[in-house]
Amino acid sequence: MAARDPVVCVVGAGPAGLAVAHLLRRGGVSCVVLERQEPGGLRARVKAGMIEHRTVELLKPHGLAETILSRGTRIGTCEFRADGEAFVLDYAALCDGRGHYIYPQQELVGDWAEELVAAGGEIRFGVRATAVAQTDDGVTVSAVDSAGTALTVDCDVVACCDGAASALSADADDVAVAYPFRWLTLIAEVPPSTHGTIYGLHRRGFAGQMHRSPTVSRFMLEVAATDGLDDWPDDRIWTELEERLAAAGRPPIERGEFLERDVLDHRVRVCDPMQHARVFFAGDAAHLITPAGGKGMNMAIQDAVELASGLCERYGDQNDGRRLARYSEVRLPRIWRHEEFSNLMLSLFNAGAAPGDHRDSTGFSYGLRRARLDQIVGDPQFSRWFAHAYVGVD
Repeated sequence: MAARDPVVCVVGAGPAGLAVAHLLRRGGVSCVVLERQEPGGLRARVKAGMIEHRTVELLKPHGLAETILSRGTRIGTCEFRADGEAFVLDYAALCDGRGHYIYPQQELVGDWAEELVAAGGEIRFGVRATAVAQTDDGVTVSAVDSAGTALTVDCDVVACCDGAASALSADADDVAVAYPFRWLTLIAEVPPSTHGTIYGLHRRGFAGQMHRSPTVSRFMLEVAATDGLDDWPDDRIWTELEERLAAAGRPPIERGEFLERDVLDHRVRVCDPMQHARVFFAGDAAHLITPAGGKGMNMAIQDAVELASGLCERYGDQNDGRRLARYSEVRLPRIWRHEEFSNLMLSLFNAGAAPGDHRDSTGFSYGLRRARLDQIVGDPQFSRWFAHAYVGVD
């Protein structure tokens, strides 16, 4: 039976979906992208921004790294603050000069979407995929557009890249865990305090400041599991950030306007396998990871490169499906390594008790966190391992 046109329906125009679509277009495999947001929505909300060395190297051969290299900021240090002291880790020096790039996810997907359309790719904005029906010969994707009109796409394969709330991966086989931690996630019109990321390991709970642009920072603040946004007015947030990120010889955190704020409950999930017959999962549709360590967007792009490469071999001139058949086998060990690293970072960051509850956070739990920090900054072998895992250098 002849392949359908499009061969691949990509659901979701995030980092994974757009990377898949670009590689398919370059490989001569027809595809259409369905994106539930309108075009302006792609750049509307500030998201992740830390991009690994490994991710950039994967993108270079496909012409997708240029926007990161030309517009991103390079960083190679991070700073841990604990007990009023600052500990700087020059992780780039431990990785032969290789560090991270900071380029906001919303800008990256906006750039890639515009480039894809300009090159003749098809993105159907305002279209939300709701279900798939599979046969031995193909897949039908059911969707609805912003006007409420139902539509379908017939294709050979679906690349499901539409995030953790995907209706298409809801029934996938997975393992999942919910952590007993809650963070406020905040975007503020405040320039970064240092050239690198700041992690505050305070007895009252974690706090962090991350780069997003020369004028915008992302802050994280560990709060009680029962707290909501109404419990944290601006002044209380800034006071707590100032206290938890204070260190001798460092200026206080600059205050500014909060542009976005949200509450994050930590939940992780891994689909195994990362497909259901002709539907392949990538990015948050395949796995969730905590923001500790900055791995989420990188995992999504790395999934996409492997999946698209397998699709190009299967539906291109090679007509070889072996790489596509091994997609889960190749990706899952790497995903679990990222999950383990993020779990390690959480064990370093979080107080292990509700902020303000000093029964545990000032004692045994905090002692373990300081011991882990001492290893990271003081043990040459552990420092080197941590640096390579953190920056994404094999």
